[in-house]
Amino acid sequence: MELNWMGRYRELVRDLVYYSNSSNRNVFTANRTRGAGDMSMHEYQILEYICEFENDRRIMADISRDTGIAQSIITKATKHLIALGLVERYRLGSNRKSIVLRPTQAGRDKYLEIALGDVAPAFEKFFRTLDGVEDEELRHIGAAIRTLGTDWAKVGQEPDQEAPLTKIED
Repeated sequence: MELNWMGRYRELVRDLVYYSNSSNRNVFTANRTRGAGDMSMHEYQILEYICEFENDRRIMADISRDTGIAQSIITKATKHLIALGLVERYRLGSNRKSIVLRPTQAGRDKYLEIALGDVAPAFEKFFRTLDGVEDEELRHIGAAIRTLGTDWAKVGQEPDQEAPLTKIED
């Protein structure tokens, strides 16, 4: 069967599906990076985010929104990262749900060990493939992938229903 609805993007979609499935295979088989010991791929991605934004006051909900990792997985992974001594939790103000995560020095060291030892080499060919792409084109590609990720997460879900407006009588 020919899938005409994808038009000229068919091969790009095929490549995105391959990448997604390869990535999922790593995450869902609890694949561990060599240097990570007992850390999952999700935990590594969370640690990377925390290290990248350690000087910002980003709460756990921000991590979920920005990485696409479900909040329940963020919560479970955070407990494990804390147990490993890689992350510390801080409450932002008095709101119990506003939890800011910060890496410990051990967390920073572990992140660099994994990033430089395992992750960077996996991206080398990918980056070389993109060498001829201009910065503006990279932003367009990134925006397209982000849009697809956001919309793909909604496939099969009920559309959000707006709450009805109730007129306030004076």
